[in-house]
Amino acid sequence: MADIRLYQYPISPFCEKVRRALCAKQLDYDIDNVSLWQTLTGRVKSLSRIGKLPVLTINGQVIADSTNIIEELDQRFPTIPLLPDAPEDRAMVHFFEDWADESLYFIEVYLRFGLKANAPQWAQLITADDHPLLAPLFRLLAPGMVAKTAYVQGTGRKSWPLIEHDLRRHCQSLASWLSGKRWLVAYQLTLADIAVASQLSAIIATPEGKAIVEPFPEIIAWLERVNEVTLPPANAGA
Repeated sequence: MADIRLYQYPISPFCEKVRRALCAKQLDYDIDNVSLWQTLTGRVKSLSRIGKLPVLTINGQVIADSTNIIEELDQRFPTIPLLPDAPEDRAMVHFFEDWADESLYFIEVYLRFGLKANAPQWAQLITADDHPLLAPLFRLLAPGMVAKTAYVQGTGRKSWPLIEHDLRRHCQSLASWLSGKRWLVAYQLTLADIAVASQLSAIIATPEGKAIVEPFPEIIAWLERVNEVTLPPANAGA
């Protein structure tokens, strides 16, 4: 049995992507939550040269970046594949994952940390593993630190009505694509489903995101299917 350990931020959708992949592959693993203080004092850089989480170790081998991690998992544990064999299907998986990671991600960052009404809740969660004496200060700083990534990328410079319009357009496109389909690509669960579901779950966790996504029954039904096979039973509800 492989010794697998995931170093993560619990609320990161990229870390959730890896957790979902591990669950789909029915692999046992240990979790090491990394605090904000540990991040600021260099622990993440000591785990990965790129200085980002998630990081996965398999029998001591270090793999960084959620995409690279899942590709490695597919190579080592191919019984339940998440990457299809056909080149055209793999290309579609790549397109969906890139859309999720580079477009939906910055919308969820804005919703959770850029909207002032939501920021305190997520600041509380992002500092949950910090020392009680440090956590209050970090809760004040964290929203600005995280929201800055969306500002630098560009999404965070838009007004909420524009972002709302963007998200609704994304949902309309996704719902149209899912019409008559069980999965995003081919006839099986793939990394595409896991990547998009991880970002949408973060979006739906905010009242504004939930109000936009829930009116699309194709998306909700698909998300329930993905959750059934990528989340532990207690967390599988959409």
